[in-house]
Amino acid sequence: MADDPLKRLRVAPASVYLLAEHLDAALAAGEDLTSVLYVWSGPPPHDNAELVEFRSRRREAIEKIRTFELAMLSRLLIGREWAVTVATENERFQPVARLYVAGTATLVDAVAECADLSGEDFDTGDDLTAYMRGRGLIAADAAGLADTAPIAANETFLVAKRAPLGVLLDLVASFLDALDAEFDLFPALANESGRGSSPPALTI
Repeated sequence: MADDPLKRLRVAPASVYLLAEHLDAALAAGEDLTSVLYVWSGPPPHDNAELVEFRSRRREAIEKIRTFELAMLSRLLIGREWAVTVATENERFQPVARLYVAGTATLVDAVAECADLSGEDFDTGDDLTAYMRGRGLIAADAAGLADTAPIAANETFLVAKRAPLGVLLDLVASFLDALDAEFDLFPALANESGRGSSPPALTI
């Protein structure tokens, strides 16, 4: 006889729901980050009007990526605090919590650097090339991004110049799955509606 799914539902403590909320938001921010896409249609811009439009829209795309990166970073770091609380309250989550805390430790020192760009802007004249190079959007030895090259982030994107996005997303998803398996935080209906699936590309 098959198990009744209602029988395995367990009431989760508030700390678990708060942790799950931040993890889910971090996952969504990471997926939003990879959905940004900017492609200049047509030949490389030459006249002043085209150059102004091109540079404006390219900056807009990069700023969207930066916004999603900061949103993800903030959720990941708050999640670290709740991960410790949840692991303290429930020993069975200690292994995955330790893995999550260790995997995001490199981001802690990056908070002040990401929040305050004045030093980088002073050194680079607020040029986007330094940001793109630091996140792996262009090669470290590249002079800059070619006018015809698309702007898009994938799983190799370096969050805060330190951790690959794909690794962080896998870490978050694994923690969420562990919580969900224990407490059924996300009902089957939510899963069927597309929780965790990638959104369509956001074209700038």
